[in-house]
Amino acid sequence: MIEMALLEPSKETENKLRWSAYIEEDDTAFHFYIPKWRVPKPWPGRIFVGIEPFSGDKKNFSQSIFDEDNLDNSIKVLIKPISKLSRTVRYTPLDEKKEWQIGEPYIPFSLIPFDSHLLKVEVKWDLDSKGQFVNVPTYKEELQF
Repeated sequence: MIEMALLEPSKETENKLRWSAYIEEDDTAFHFYIPKWRVPKPWPGRIFVGIEPFSGDKKNFSQSIFDEDNLDNSIKVLIKPISKLSRTVRYTPLDEKKEWQIGEPYIPFSLIPFDSHLLKVEVKWDLDSKGQFVNVPTYKEELQF
């Protein structure tokens, strides 16, 4: 089973971009951060995030390879849970932090496949929306009082 979410642009931080979607079943927001170095340019306004259980041997999993010349390629990573909150579970990528192609997502319960420890996450870019990551707050605005 693959759970899929369509996320819209919602914030720019110093090093990452955030897309978000409201998940009605959980009455909560799903925020998904991706480092700027891993996002195609111009930045797409929408992304698709697929989530599915992973039960194989993680040593045999081939995560997406960063290709600076082809940032349009989708992102595929494995993540593991690190904490459970009231409406979401916080996950972290399995690889070394300096190689993370996504941030640590807080995934709403309804998007988490039942009884799954490891999850495979795939991010696909809506390439038709390139250049539409606009009119979002930035980290600089948060620093102003």
